[in-house]
Amino acid sequence: MGKIKNILVIDDEAVFREAMCESLILCGFRCVATDNPADGIMRIKTESFDLILLDIMMDPFDGWDTLDLIKNTPSGRKIPIIMASAKTLQADEILRYGDKVAGFLKKPFEPSEFCEDIQSFFSWYDMLVSDAGKALSQGVQQDVCDKWISISRQIHALNRLKEIVSPRCIPFETSDEETCFLQKLSDIDRLINEKIQQREELQKECPQFIITP
Repeated sequence: MGKIKNILVIDDEAVFREAMCESLILCGFRCVATDNPADGIMRIKTESFDLILLDIMMDPFDGWDTLDLIKNTPSGRKIPIIMASAKTLQADEILRYGDKVAGFLKKPFEPSEFCEDIQSFFSWYDMLVSDAGKALSQGVQQDVCDKWISISRQIHALNRLKEIVSPRCIPFETSDEETCFLQKLSDIDRLINEKIQQREELQKECPQFIITP
């Protein structure tokens, strides 16, 4: 039996915080929950986590601000973060933060679907980390393996975030909402393609890497 995954939930709404932890524990995970970003960041500095579930709509620091703070913390830089929120994801949020997250969960959620989503993420992510570990054992440097994991996670997340992005878009003076949205989608596609190109270049340098679908 593998190591039990340790998940940190940061959410200022008690009902969602408790529901997520209860579901995670029933699914066989370990859950630590906090109602504020500051406490969450302190825990990251002293405990080891396999995943962070981060609410977006919080005060005074929202989830995006907290995301930046965690990613600028040495102990939090490599931890995958899935955003969880009742709000609809905007294209500008994907363009600004999409390469920092591991996914998005819409609230409210069905416990069984929530459990399946988390298990599905770990099934994919553990395979990615395992493949990078094999490359490491074959002589690839640790920082290169870390870069491979990061770029692969970014591509995986961005593709899925694009599928759920809100069609609402504040148009420029010379365009309408639909044109604005199509432009944003094009910008997201361009970002994804840039990441894919980076991964392809890395694989050319290190053919030990295997693309995890």
